[in-house]
Amino acid sequence: MKHRALQRLLVKKSEGFTLLEVMIALVILSVGLLGLGALQLVAIKTNAFSSEMTYATMIAQQQAEILKSLPFTDANLTAATEANPHTGVGSGKGVQYAISWTVTDNSPATDMKIINISVQWQSLRQGQASENVTAQLKTIVRNSS
Repeated sequence: MKHRALQRLLVKKSEGFTLLEVMIALVILSVGLLGLGALQLVAIKTNAFSSEMTYATMIAQQQAEILKSLPFTDANLTAATEANPHTGVGSGKGVQYAISWTVTDNSPATDMKIINISVQWQSLRQGQASENVTAQLKTIVRNSS
C-alpha cells in the first residue's frame, strides 16, 4: 500500500512545469530575441549604405555616358585637368553627391583617353559620426574619326 501511495506522489510531481523551469525558458528566449534585434539594426544600416552606394554608382555611370558622348576634342575631355565638382541631391534623402573626373591622354594607346570618375558624399549613418565615402569608375574613350 505504501508503495502505491509513493508511486502516486511521484506521478503528481512530474506533471507540468515548475516556476523555475518557466523562468529559465523565458531568459533563454529573451537572449535569443535580443540577438535578433541587434542583427536587424545592422541589416537596416547596411541597407541604407547600399542605397547610397547604388545611387552614387548610378551617378558615375550617367556621367561616364555623358562624357563618352562628347566629341573627342571637347574641353571636358582635356588631359590632366579636373572639372569643377558638380553637385546634386540624390534620391530625395538629402545626400549631396560631388562628381569630379580626370582625363589621361593617349592611354592605354594612341588616340584613346582614360576617364576616372569619382563620386563623393557624406554618409548619413545615424548614431555614428558621418564619414566621407567615394565611389570610383574608370572608362576609356577613343577617337572615332
